Amino acid sequence: MFSSGSTSPIVRSLAVVISIMTAILSWRGDLRAWTLSGLARVPGAPPPSMDAARAGPAFEKGLFDAVDDLSVCDDPEVRMFIHVYLTRGRPYVLRAFQRSELYIEDVDRIVRDTPGAPPDIALLPLLESGYSPVAVSRSRAVGLWQFLGKTAKILGLRDDAWVDERRDIEKSTAAAMRHLSNLNSVFGSWDLALAAYNGGAGYLRRAMIRTGRATLPGLKRSGALRRETSEYVARYAALMVIYKNRDLFGIAEEMAESGRRETGVMELEYPAHLERLARVAGITVEEIRALNPQLKSVLTPIYARNYRLRLPAAAVLALEESEENDYAIRFTAIKKHVVRRGDSINKIAKRYNSNPESIMLINNIQDPTRLRPGRTIYIPI
Repeated sequence: MFSSGSTSPIVRSLAVVISIMTAILSWRGDLRAWTLSGLARVPGAPPPSMDAARAGPAFEKGLFDAVDDLSVCDDPEVRMFIHVYLTRGRPYVLRAFQRSELYIEDVDRIVRDTPGAPPDIALLPLLESGYSPVAVSRSRAVGLWQFLGKTAKILGLRDDAWVDERRDIEKSTAAAMRHLSNLNSVFGSWDLALAAYNGGAGYLRRAMIRTGRATLPGLKRSGALRRETSEYVARYAALMVIYKNRDLFGIAEEMAESGRRETGVMELEYPAHLERLARVAGITVEEIRALNPQLKSVLTPIYARNYRLRLPAAAVLALEESEENDYAIRFTAIKKHVVRRGDSINKIAKRYNSNPESIMLINNIQDPTRLRPGRTIYIPI
């Protein structure tokens, strides 16, 4: 069992590895006489009680340093969640870790480019969304970083008929890092910043004022935090410990082989129709959507010139070498039109000196005879 004495990180880590490997061969004893692998592999064993976990020690160092040298596991609440995630929560962990392989390189790059940000913040979407950019919570939070609409708008993320940038890997991650960095500067520690990210800065500040507590352990002991926010950092720490020790926990061997392919970015001068672009590129629309989960329509945003679309590297090369570009919808301006009784696509196209096919493509109109009065459509000029 770890102690909080002066044991060096190297000796501590070596002791953990030895205890894990020993436990893999034969597990004995109570959960409180813990080993990491023991927590994962006791068939049917209950985790420590929540009351016992809440009585555990506070982190004696920064959260991320404590995760790196595994001293975070001195906290009974963290140990409890390691057990939970590696037993009944194991399917969730496997799915989240598997999905992360598609996006984590881009997330990690942005996190590392953020001054003062701990690199392991790149693992926070494991907790927030299971690393799914299309995840939607009961409160209608969306994306890897689970932004509500109001917060997304404040952070400059667009949500319209063509894109929901809460699902954009790069833009949502950059927004999350701005938000988290600001919370860290306000509250002065990453564990409080993380709690505020979950519960809201105003909620956390009111709890601090009401209780006179200025640390996360103090707030938890006061009972001032709702359960989700109180558990948030411990759950995150548990997932970080598991992720960074995937081989030792047997998680790596249970994961399917990564389907990640080398990707590149293509700048589209004009809006593109995804089905036509996929045909020329030799890929599927599903592959395009997997790499660009922010797209809501069959088109890239019609208002965006030089739109950056992430594609498999081979597809980028195929598009650059192809002379076909019928996937591009060329126009100089866009007008809005509210359909009136008696309107048809041909009449509308003639009125604006536009092209009927382009109008149908931009508005994803499959059957022009079903055009209903009152609908707003977009006319390329």
